[in-house]
Amino acid sequence: MNKFYKLLVFTLIACFSIVNTSYAVEASLKVATVNSNQILQQYPEAQKLLQDLATAEKTLNKKVITKRQELEKAKKQNKTETELQMLAEQMRLEIEPEAKKLEEQSAKRSLAIEDKVNKTIESVAKQGKYDFVLVQEAVLYGGTDITNDVLKQLK
Repeated sequence: MNKFYKLLVFTLIACFSIVNTSYAVEASLKVATVNSNQILQQYPEAQKLLQDLATAEKTLNKKVITKRQELEKAKKQNKTETELQMLAEQMRLEIEPEAKKLEEQSAKRSLAIEDKVNKTIESVAKQGKYDFVLVQEAVLYGGTDITNDVLKQLK
Protein backbone atom coordinates (compact mmCIF):
# COMPACT_ATOMS: atom_id res chain seq x y z
CA MET A 1 0.00 0.00 0.00
CA ASN A 2 2.85 2.34 0.81
CA LYS A 3 4.23 2.03 -2.73
CA PHE A 4 0.80 2.84 -4.13
CA TYR A 5 0.61 6.12 -2.15
CA LYS A 6 4.12 7.10 -3.18
CA LEU A 7 3.25 6.46 -6.83
CA LEU A 8 0.01 8.42 -6.46
CA VAL A 9 1.76 11.39 -4.83
CA PHE A 10 4.51 11.34 -7.47
CA THR A 11 1.92 11.25 -10.29
CA LEU A 12 -0.04 14.17 -8.78
CA ILE A 13 3.11 16.26 -8.36
CA ALA A 14 4.10 15.53 -11.96
CA CYS A 15 0.64 16.48 -13.24
CA PHE A 16 0.57 19.76 -11.30
CA SER A 17 4.02 20.74 -12.49
CA ILE A 18 3.06 20.05 -16.13
CA VAL A 19 -0.13 22.10 -15.76
CA ASN A 20 1.72 24.96 -14.08
CA THR A 21 4.48 24.92 -16.71
CA SER A 22 2.07 25.00 -19.64
CA TYR A 23 0.04 27.77 -17.99
CA ALA A 24 3.21 29.81 -17.45
CA VAL A 25 4.19 29.38 -21.11
CA GLU A 26 0.72 30.38 -22.32
CA ALA A 27 0.57 33.37 -19.99
CA SER A 28 3.87 34.72 -21.26
CA LEU A 29 2.90 34.75 -24.95
CA LYS A 30 1.87 38.08 -26.47
CA VAL A 31 -0.51 37.77 -29.38
CA ALA A 32 -1.44 40.59 -31.74
CA THR A 33 -4.05 40.78 -34.45
CA VAL A 34 -4.22 42.76 -37.67
CA ASN A 35 -7.39 43.61 -39.58
CA SER A 36 -6.40 42.98 -43.21
CA ASN A 37 -9.60 44.52 -44.61
CA GLN A 38 -8.98 47.75 -42.73
CA ILE A 39 -5.41 47.91 -44.04
CA LEU A 40 -6.63 47.33 -47.59
CA GLN A 41 -9.23 50.09 -47.23
CA GLN A 42 -7.01 52.65 -45.52
CA TYR A 43 -3.57 52.06 -47.02
CA PRO A 44 -3.13 54.62 -49.83
CA GLU A 45 -0.91 52.40 -52.01
CA ALA A 46 -3.47 49.59 -51.91
CA GLN A 47 -6.26 52.01 -52.80
CA LYS A 48 -4.17 53.42 -55.66
CA LEU A 49 -3.60 49.91 -57.00
CA LEU A 50 -7.33 49.17 -56.87
CA GLN A 51 -8.13 52.43 -58.67
CA ASP A 52 -5.49 51.79 -61.33
CA LEU A 53 -6.82 48.29 -61.88
CA ALA A 54 -10.37 49.55 -62.23
CA THR A 55 -9.27 52.17 -64.77
CA ALA A 56 -7.23 49.67 -66.79
CA GLU A 57 -10.08 47.18 -66.69
CA LYS A 58 -12.52 49.79 -68.01
CA THR A 59 -10.15 50.63 -70.85
CA LEU A 60 -9.71 46.97 -71.74
CA ASN A 61 -13.49 46.38 -71.57
CA LYS A 62 -14.06 49.29 -73.95
CA LYS A 63 -11.66 47.69 -76.44
CA VAL A 64 -13.46 44.36 -76.11
CA ILE A 65 -16.82 46.04 -76.70
CA THR A 66 -15.45 47.88 -79.74
CA LYS A 67 -14.06 44.66 -81.20
CA ARG A 68 -17.33 42.82 -80.57
CA GLN A 69 -19.18 45.60 -82.35
CA GLU A 70 -16.80 45.23 -85.29
CA LEU A 71 -17.51 41.50 -85.32
CA GLU A 72 -21.28 42.09 -85.22
CA LYS A 73 -20.95 44.63 -88.03
CA ALA A 74 -19.04 42.08 -90.10
CA LYS A 75 -21.80 39.51 -89.48
CA LYS A 76 -24.42 41.99 -90.70
CA GLN A 77 -22.33 42.59 -93.81
CA ASN A 78 -22.65 38.86 -94.53
CA LYS A 79 -18.93 38.16 -94.26
CA THR A 80 -17.95 34.54 -94.73
CA GLU A 81 -17.41 32.25 -91.75
CA THR A 82 -13.68 32.23 -92.49
CA GLU A 83 -13.52 36.05 -92.49
CA LEU A 84 -15.46 36.16 -89.22
CA GLN A 85 -13.12 33.61 -87.64
CA MET A 86 -10.08 35.59 -88.80
CA LEU A 87 -11.56 38.77 -87.36
CA ALA A 88 -12.29 37.03 -84.06
CA GLU A 89 -8.75 35.64 -83.95
CA GLN A 90 -7.32 39.09 -84.68
CA MET A 91 -9.42 40.47 -81.84
CA ARG A 92 -8.13 37.78 -79.49
CA LEU A 93 -4.52 38.43 -80.53
CA GLU A 94 -4.90 42.15 -79.80
CA ILE A 95 -6.70 41.87 -76.48
CA GLU A 96 -5.11 38.80 -74.89
CA PRO A 97 -1.58 40.30 -74.56
CA GLU A 98 -3.00 43.47 -73.01
CA ALA A 99 -5.00 41.45 -70.50
CA LYS A 100 -1.96 39.32 -69.66
CA LYS A 101 0.23 42.42 -69.25
CA LEU A 102 -2.37 44.00 -66.96
CA GLU A 103 -2.57 40.81 -64.88
CA GLU A 104 1.23 40.60 -64.56
CA GLN A 105 1.56 44.25 -63.58
CA SER A 106 -1.18 44.01 -60.97
CA ALA A 107 0.34 40.82 -59.54
CA LYS A 108 3.76 42.47 -59.32
CA ARG A 109 2.38 45.56 -57.60
CA SER A 110 0.21 43.45 -55.28
CA LEU A 111 3.22 41.42 -54.20
CA ALA A 112 5.21 44.60 -53.56
CA ILE A 113 2.40 46.03 -51.42
CA GLU A 114 1.94 42.74 -49.58
CA ASP A 115 5.68 42.56 -48.88
CA LYS A 116 5.71 46.13 -47.54
CA VAL A 117 2.69 45.47 -45.33
CA ASN A 118 4.20 42.24 -43.99
CA LYS A 119 7.51 43.95 -43.19
CA THR A 120 5.65 46.74 -41.42
CA ILE A 121 3.60 44.23 -39.41
CA GLU A 122 6.82 42.47 -38.46
CA SER A 123 8.38 45.78 -37.41
CA VAL A 124 5.39 46.76 -35.26
CA ALA A 125 5.33 43.26 -33.73
CA LYS A 126 9.01 43.47 -32.82
CA GLN A 127 8.55 46.94 -31.32
CA GLY A 128 5.65 45.68 -29.21
CA LYS A 129 7.47 42.43 -28.40
CA TYR A 130 4.64 40.28 -29.73
CA ASP A 131 5.25 36.56 -30.16
CA PHE A 132 2.53 36.04 -32.78
CA VAL A 133 0.53 38.22 -35.16
CA LEU A 134 -2.66 36.71 -36.52
CA VAL A 135 -5.18 37.92 -39.07
CA GLN A 136 -8.01 39.37 -37.00
CA GLU A 137 -10.68 37.83 -39.20
CA ALA A 138 -9.45 34.36 -38.13
CA VAL A 139 -9.42 35.10 -34.39
CA LEU A 140 -12.60 34.61 -32.40
CA TYR A 141 -11.36 36.12 -29.19
CA GLY A 142 -8.26 37.73 -27.75
CA GLY A 143 -5.12 39.35 -29.00
CA THR A 144 -4.14 42.99 -29.15
CA ASP A 145 -5.24 44.84 -32.28
CA ILE A 146 -2.17 46.53 -33.84
CA THR A 147 -3.85 47.53 -37.11
CA ASN A 148 -3.72 51.27 -36.42
CA ASP A 149 -0.04 51.08 -35.50
CA VAL A 150 0.67 49.27 -38.76
CA LEU A 151 -1.28 51.85 -40.76
CA LYS A 152 0.59 54.71 -39.06
CA GLN A 153 3.92 53.19 -40.06
CA LEU A 154 2.74 52.50 -43.61
CA LYS A 155 1.64 56.10 -44.09
